[in-house]
Amino acid sequence: MQKLNINIIPFSHPFASKEFGFYAEKKEGTYPVHRSELPQPLWAKYEEEFQDIKYLYSDFVSVDDTDYKATVDFKESSRFAKHFYTTSILSYFKDKADAINKNFVGDIQLWFKDESLSASTFTAYEKYTLKIEFSRLTSSPALLITYDGVSKVSTKSIAEIDIPTENFKTIIFRNRITKFDRLDEEAKQNLTEAFPLLSFSLKDILKIPQNRPKRVNKYLPYHKKINEFYNQYLNNKAFRELLPLDSNGFYNIPDKDVFRINYKSNNLKFYNGTEIDPQKGMKMGPYKTAQNPNNISFFFVYHKPDRAKAVAQLYSYFTNGYQKNGYTVFKPLKEYIKQPFHIAKDDSIAFENPETALKEIKQHLVDFNPKPNTQYVAIYVSPISKNERDPERIMLYYKVKEELLKHNITSQVIYNQNIFNDYFNYYLPNIAIALLAKIGGIPWRLDRAPTQELIVGVGAFNSITTKSRYVGSAFCFNNEGEFKGFDCFRNNEMDLLVGAIRKQILTYLITNGENAKRLIIHYYKVFSKDELDPVQRMLGKLGLDIPVIVVTINKTESKDYVAFDTNSDALMPLSGTIIDISRNKHLLFNNTRYSENGYAPKDNPFPVKLQLYCTVEGYFDNPAVKKEIIDQVYQFSRMYWKSVKQQNLPVTIKYPEMVAQIFPFFEADKLEDFAKNNLWFL
Repeated sequence: MQKLNINIIPFSHPFASKEFGFYAEKKEGTYPVHRSELPQPLWAKYEEEFQDIKYLYSDFVSVDDTDYKATVDFKESSRFAKHFYTTSILSYFKDKADAINKNFVGDIQLWFKDESLSASTFTAYEKYTLKIEFSRLTSSPALLITYDGVSKVSTKSIAEIDIPTENFKTIIFRNRITKFDRLDEEAKQNLTEAFPLLSFSLKDILKIPQNRPKRVNKYLPYHKKINEFYNQYLNNKAFRELLPLDSNGFYNIPDKDVFRINYKSNNLKFYNGTEIDPQKGMKMGPYKTAQNPNNISFFFVYHKPDRAKAVAQLYSYFTNGYQKNGYTVFKPLKEYIKQPFHIAKDDSIAFENPETALKEIKQHLVDFNPKPNTQYVAIYVSPISKNERDPERIMLYYKVKEELLKHNITSQVIYNQNIFNDYFNYYLPNIAIALLAKIGGIPWRLDRAPTQELIVGVGAFNSITTKSRYVGSAFCFNNEGEFKGFDCFRNNEMDLLVGAIRKQILTYLITNGENAKRLIIHYYKVFSKDELDPVQRMLGKLGLDIPVIVVTINKTESKDYVAFDTNSDALMPLSGTIIDISRNKHLLFNNTRYSENGYAPKDNPFPVKLQLYCTVEGYFDNPAVKKEIIDQVYQFSRMYWKSVKQQNLPVTIKYPEMVAQIFPFFEADKLEDFAKNNLWFL
């Protein structure tokens, strides 16, 4: 049985109440206290006077000669208590940390030099964040401790680096961390003491090698680091005088506060049975073969020099399978996806060189005479490495994809250097299931009974290259995980999002001949009232009085809250474990550790953080309803058809993000109908 320990330490208030003084104007050594953080007794006494103020200021020590005074009950003024404790921690670490940063939500990040990881060109810093929490996990306040990894800072100052200043983002000046565009006058007068954080782009400019992250169990170093930090800096009398930390250290979560999704939620349905592991399940046959009523015709797109080796080798793998050490480790493609595989050689496109490739492909497609009732699939053997740094050469990938889509041709890109990789047999199942999905097949679906609901996923991506943000939105699925189409547009076009959802609801109603019982939206951020109101108005016009459930799903793994199974050597909690960290905020551990005695997972992702909201008040008061919605998020992570490996994010978020990473590079402002109903981006 798992025993969960989480990275928070409960503490008791050092005093029940205390008197504090406040100033109307900022003075040296004081900190701003926002009006929302002011203690209630102060508001009660000066409510009329405070109507137009935004901040008061306090050093949290002085009382005499201040403009205002108040005795604060810490249990009743948690926001002020958090501010006071944060400031006390900041003061405690000023002479202990090598650099300190206070982030935009007021948490403290501490940087410590690590000489063992440093080099002549950079100084390495290990980072930790401390945050005061009032969660539902503990009856008392708690200190959250996170390990944020390592950052590298140039040993050359800004004054020594002759490059455009737009490349400077984060700066360490003396022991302060700040943004370059917020450098104060003292720092500007002493640029020889201002050192830039090495971003990916700055490393390239300064010719500092990029370190590729190693695939390791992240739980082990994280657990080790926060425990070492606790023992070195917090587990002592001096710190406990500030915050009386629980002597037991990190909090052990009682079994009653730990939940798990239904074990059957791991089951995927294939043609001839159910299975947890997609790779094993595909041996039972895909759930559905290509549903497109047209003929399927495959052809190659490739660089002429690749024909004799890369293309020929790939063709052999597809037609004959892949043998390794005398064993067949990948069956011929037609057997794997249950679809006849034939390369139309006359339709294949061989270009002379990458620089003229797009022009040659365009000309070929102009002259192309497609057969009626035929779905064409291009297998593009790319001569340009996935790690290519030249932006012009990288663009060929996007341009070829778009050009093919203009002619209703879906495509699968395979990098030529991967074909000769010793582990290419691991690539082939992923390529096969993606191809099956692109021709309208269903590799597998969720093993759950159909219900009357529509699930819409909305994701976003910031494109640094194109200086714009796009949203891959209205990715629609039924509750069995079957893809029902999508659209893609700019994030400020909320009316298009609503219109796309409306279109999918109408399609659902026509197809199913019945009303949907609820609309579930998986969103990449908190859904604001301005975004939710148009959706509700649209449902009203359709005569649908149904609940709208919004599940906010953080795209990045949670590194603030992390729990550990101390009964497991690998420390990662079981897949499907749920921890409630507040009323409607939850941690979901989504991995391949399905049982306590199963094989060791290859990947060890941190949990996903979820936030639930419903337009019907009290909808989640029933724990079973809440668990059902979280269970659905978990199951949708199993519907990823780009790989046989389970993902920790559901496809409702993953797919929109994948499209939004590509779409900004397209010339067209909108997708054609074919592209909206095909998984060409896998």
